Amino acid sequence: MFLEIFMSLYLLSLIIGKYLRLPHYVTDAIIVILIFTISFWGFSQVKVGVIYYLGISVLISIVVLLVTYFTGFLILKDEVHGEVKSKINFKSQLKYLIPLLAGFLASLIPLDYSQIPFDIIIDYELYLLAFVIGIDISKSLNKKSLKSVTRVAIVSVLVDFIGALLSSLLISLLIPFKVALMITLGSGWYSYTGPLVAKFYGPSLGLVGFLSNFLREQLAFVFLPNFSKGKFSPIGAIAVGGATSMDVTLPLYVEIFNGGEYAISAMINGFILTLIIPIIEPLISLV
Repeated sequence: MFLEIFMSLYLLSLIIGKYLRLPHYVTDAIIVILIFTISFWGFSQVKVGVIYYLGISVLISIVVLLVTYFTGFLILKDEVHGEVKSKINFKSQLKYLIPLLAGFLASLIPLDYSQIPFDIIIDYELYLLAFVIGIDISKSLNKKSLKSVTRVAIVSVLVDFIGALLSSLLISLLIPFKVALMITLGSGWYSYTGPLVAKFYGPSLGLVGFLSNFLREQLAFVFLPNFSKGKFSPIGAIAVGGATSMDVTLPLYVEIFNGGEYAISAMINGFILTLIIPIIEPLISLV
């Protein structure tokens, strides 16, 4: 029942989003609440193994980044030159780190949380998220954006999927393959992937899904400028950004590629992934 309602709300919001506009703070508020809920639920369940799950999250983010990049490197080895001085925008990420830390601190309060229906709460929060992200995406969904899809963007999406699959095979040594695949296919979209993984596979792995995708986005700012100093794979770089290449990491690609087609492809790559990830990820649980 969850999948039917979730997918219906997402597809419906894509349609009515052309006629309905929501203030940006509504989407932010829903995401913040979701992050707090999964953090509260997750940390209350894994107090003893926090370091273990943090370690797995770091490992997953590094594995996905490297495997995805070098998969793209094997496909296209064009060289792109230019000095890059991009920095991680901690200020913009602070609004997501605060509820994460707040959930952790709330979980430390010595109370019995077994009676709180976290799974049901997550369901309704995800329903709201599906609705608002559909409206947000529909703003950019038009004939012009669809016609501007480039070959590089399409190949980058494929590389992202191949990188996710290969990474999942490696990560399945630590966690179940289906969970690993859902996490890696999150493509850096932590505010969506974390709660969804928690819904299907529990709060502990939900935290891993959130943190590993969050770190993937941040590590892109650290690794890609260094990769760009030698022989460079534009497709691999774009695929590393995943869904974030249309917004958070887009300035990084603009600097690396000095604008141009590759920068446009990065934005389109992120748009395509943002459009299809909410459809693909829930279906993994049915396989």
